[in-house]
Amino acid sequence: MLFAGPQKPSSLAKWAEVAPPGSIGLAAPFPLTHRKAPAGQKLWAHDATTGDFRSGDLARATLEPLREAIKMLTARCVVFRSPESLSPSAANRDELKRFFSELATAEAIGTERVWVPGGLWEVRSAVKLANELGVTCAIDPLVHEPGEVVDPYYDLEASALYLRIVGAGRAGLIRNERLEDLAALVESYNAQDLSLTVAFASPERWQDARNFLKLLDAQ
Repeated sequence: MLFAGPQKPSSLAKWAEVAPPGSIGLAAPFPLTHRKAPAGQKLWAHDATTGDFRSGDLARATLEPLREAIKMLTARCVVFRSPESLSPSAANRDELKRFFSELATAEAIGTERVWVPGGLWEVRSAVKLANELGVTCAIDPLVHEPGEVVDPYYDLEASALYLRIVGAGRAGLIRNERLEDLAALVESYNAQDLSLTVAFASPERWQDARNFLKLLDAQ
């Protein structure tokens, strides 16, 4: 809700009234993560120095409103989404390390920090980097590279994971067989006592989430 622009305290208060503490995740303001502004009005102030996890003045200016929203909503986490163009280069890795160790620190954010890698990151290397950064890595376990034989989402070494189910760009509901695959993965990580969050960002996200919950309840 904070990705595009600042929110009025009255809007945050309405969310706080209807959402139990610890049930909301916030998308970090785009000047922290994206160079290109989203469509819309009343956007965060931005310029050529913002985005891609750089720490310019305008990016820093979004932190205090973000902290206020976290506190008012008792937010479960803050999600830092990488643009798809953010490659796994050495320079970008160094920028991410500076960003999470100097700007968006654990103390500054005050709740779980979730990092969503861009499209070019390999799963295990992204999880390894997230561990080094002290943040939770977001992955979509329903997305596989063509010809992949070994499932890359099992036995990942992490203390926490954030499963962000996008649906691979397909319209309509996620098929039950795919939800069963997801349930098996969740069960394997529950057995490891790993902290796990499942968030649906698919086109039919609400119904997909309900169907998944029914599947878990039936097991």
